[in-house]
Amino acid sequence: MPKNSKNIGFYKDLVFMVLFVLLLVLTSSYKLDFLIWLVNVPLLLLVYKKPLKRAALLALPPSILAVTISIIWVIEYSWSAYIASTILFSSFLFLFAIIFNILSKKIKGYLQIFIAPVIYSILMIVYSFSIINSYWADWAMFQPMMAPLIWFIGSNGITFLIVLMHSVIAFYILKKDKKVIVTGIIIILVVLGNFIYSYNAKPEGKNVKVALLQGNFNQEWEWRLVNAKGMIFDVYENMSIEASKSNPNIIIWPEYAIADDVLKDKNLMNILSNIAKKTKSYLVIGSLRWYNSFYQDEKERNDIALVFAPDGKLIGEYNSVKPTPFEKWVLPGNETVIFDTDAGNFGVSLCYEETQKVAKDFSKKGAEFLISLANNQVLDYTSGFYLTNLYTNLRAAENGKYLVRATNTGITKIVNPNGKVEAQLEPYKRGILFGDIYLNDKTTFYTRYGNLILYIVLILLGILFLMKTKKLKAKRLESAIKEDTLWGLHGK
Repeated sequence: MPKNSKNIGFYKDLVFMVLFVLLLVLTSSYKLDFLIWLVNVPLLLLVYKKPLKRAALLALPPSILAVTISIIWVIEYSWSAYIASTILFSSFLFLFAIIFNILSKKIKGYLQIFIAPVIYSILMIVYSFSIINSYWADWAMFQPMMAPLIWFIGSNGITFLIVLMHSVIAFYILKKDKKVIVTGIIIILVVLGNFIYSYNAKPEGKNVKVALLQGNFNQEWEWRLVNAKGMIFDVYENMSIEASKSNPNIIIWPEYAIADDVLKDKNLMNILSNIAKKTKSYLVIGSLRWYNSFYQDEKERNDIALVFAPDGKLIGEYNSVKPTPFEKWVLPGNETVIFDTDAGNFGVSLCYEETQKVAKDFSKKGAEFLISLANNQVLDYTSGFYLTNLYTNLRAAENGKYLVRATNTGITKIVNPNGKVEAQLEPYKRGILFGDIYLNDKTTFYTRYGNLILYIVLILLGILFLMKTKKLKAKRLESAIKEDTLWGLHGK
């Protein structure tokens, strides 16, 4: 091979590596989330038909670098969480690239465009059994407004569609195939059609008025503990009284609004009960449950939600079943709980549960709308602050339910069943968000059957892949036999 060809190949690979890193980092910044439709294209071009060892050497550095930079905000939780997340996500991308490299040599023709989305989807299923699940690989968080399609295929199905588009772009660059163009146009039309529907559709049902409180308090944990029964409580009480002037059916405080064990404090219980009576509203509170006397040591606790009726009665509690990983002192609850009220049936997710499929369990059990309580102030002014908030849009869209999110510093918002944010408060400011939501007792296909459609698609494509590889082997064998025969004839 001429020197110039080697140089051109080297610089081309370098460009693809840099582009992949840039696209992943910029997409993860939230503000440039439209780049999600391109993010894997350079990686596919980088490893396509390369020798396996070379493909591995080319794919590993950008996978590690892109992840290391794009999720650096995880350090705010802990170094162990950051290291584990980096290893999991970078290994995910690396395996995605390598398996694609192998299969693209075995599967020929139009079917090649489905290799990447199939691999990506299967890896998401495999990595879902990891300690932090596989939600971080769910590109659908950047494209939640995909109703009604998302009601059938869920966020994992939308991610399949996004990666299919990556593959379409990559193979068009490589082969200029007209079939690929047609597939790309179909994907664009499907996405645009669903987006237009999601943006314009008007939800129907019984009207319920909510008031979401955003206290915007100092993030220092010790300070919050000291002031839980003082200034913090007084502010939320006054905000609740102020909110009641607009006659909401439900007033919602964020996660850890009361950084104390309300259930063990009769005085706090009585005050909260009286607030519910004064406001004549259902009161949803984010609180804690301590299991040791030295709570400042942050050992053995539950992240909980409490619900008070307008008559002041505590009608129930919910203990988070999916607490944040790597917080060993946080104990998980036993089961999801539905609160049955005159203002509708609802489930309350807490913090990390936004990223999980807890909303699906709530909807399956009869929730007519969804509530999310969060306090992501440890991530303030990082990309993680915005990224974690995106998952609530997915949870609303997947299950076809209104979802309201109350937070300490933001983003407090109301999301409709199509994944559209109808209203939100400005982050890092104290305020009250009022809004009307509509109850929906119907369940989506996804809520009932999960990723069934995606699994069927993966199985069918897997069968086609096997058939294609067998045909290719048969052709190669036939060709080899012909060559041997001709060689024998010539030899004679």
